[in-house]
Amino acid sequence: MLITVGICTFNRAESLRETLDSLCTMRVPSDLAWEIVIVNNNCTDSTDDLISQYIDRLPVRREFEPVPGKSNALNRVIDVAKGEYIVWTDDDVLVDSGWLTAYAEAFRHWPGAAVFGGRIVPRYETPVTKWIAESEAELGGPYAIRDFGDHPYPLSATDKDHFPYGANWAVRTVEQRAFRYNPELGPIANKIRVQEDTDVIDRLLRSGATGYWIPNAIVHHRIGRQRQTVRYIAAYYEEWGATWAFLNASVIAATPFLYGIPRRIWPRLLLWWALYRFCRLILPAPVWVQYLKAYYYNKGMLRFWLLRRIEIQRTVARERRV
Repeated sequence: MLITVGICTFNRAESLRETLDSLCTMRVPSDLAWEIVIVNNNCTDSTDDLISQYIDRLPVRREFEPVPGKSNALNRVIDVAKGEYIVWTDDDVLVDSGWLTAYAEAFRHWPGAAVFGGRIVPRYETPVTKWIAESEAELGGPYAIRDFGDHPYPLSATDKDHFPYGANWAVRTVEQRAFRYNPELGPIANKIRVQEDTDVIDRLLRSGATGYWIPNAIVHHRIGRQRQTVRYIAAYYEEWGATWAFLNASVIAATPFLYGIPRRIWPRLLLWWALYRFCRLILPAPVWVQYLKAYYYNKGMLRFWLLRRIEIQRTVARERRV
C-alpha cells in the first residue's frame, strides 16, 4: 500500500516545521510505503528552504501552485498524488505517533470504504483565555475540534455534524479525483470562505460512497493566543454565514427581500445582536458565545447579499455607460 499525505501551506514556515517534526517521530509500519506532498501556494517566506531541510528525513516532495486559494492547492495535491489513498492534514497540527498506522489499518479493514476521519484535539497556547476554555464545547468549528468517541462508526451524508474536518481526514484517491475541491470555497485573497473540505465529503457520501470514523487517527491542532479572541471567533462565523449564503443563493433569491437583503435576516440580526450584547454582561461564557455565533453568522449572510447588491448595481451602471 502507498499512501500520500497532503499538506497545503501559505507563509507558515515555522508552523510547518513543527508539523514536519511530528511526522519525523511518527511510527510507520515496515510494510507501508508513503509520501508527503507539500504544496507551496505562492509563499513569500522561507517555506521552500524549510522543506529542503527534511528531504533526508522524510519522503517529502514540494509542489508549487501559482493560483492563489487553498482549494487550488488541494487540487494540486490530487493531481500529483501517487498513493492509493490521500491522508489530509494541515500545517498547524502535530500528528500522533500512531496516526498513519491507524489510517492504514482502517483502509485494510474496510477496503470498500472511501472516506475516513480522525480525532482532532485542541492544543492551546498558554495561558489559555478563560472564556475560551469554558466555552470549548461551542467552538468545535473555529478550532476544528473532532472527537466522537473511542469506537469506529459509519459516516453518513445525513449526519453532517459528524463529518471529518480538513485537518484530519483521508480519502481513496480514485474517488478524490472524481470529487475535487471547489475553487470558490476555502481561503483566498479578498474572498474568505470556509467548508471546502465538508463540501467534498458531502458530495462523496451523497454519491453513495461509504466512510468511517477512526478514533485512533489523532492529530493535535495548535491554537495560538491570536486565535483565542472574540475577533477570531466572530470572523470565523461571519465567514461561515457568507459561505452558506453563497452556496444557497439560488434558493434564497426566491424569498422576500428588503433593501436588497433577504427580509428574514433583519429581525434575526437584531435579535442575536441584542442577546449577545446583553448576555455577555451577566451570563457565563458558554451562553453568550452561542449568541455571538448566531449574530456573526447572520452578519456574514447580510454581508454576502450586500456585496452582491453592490456588484449588480455596478454591472447595471457599466451597461448604461455602454
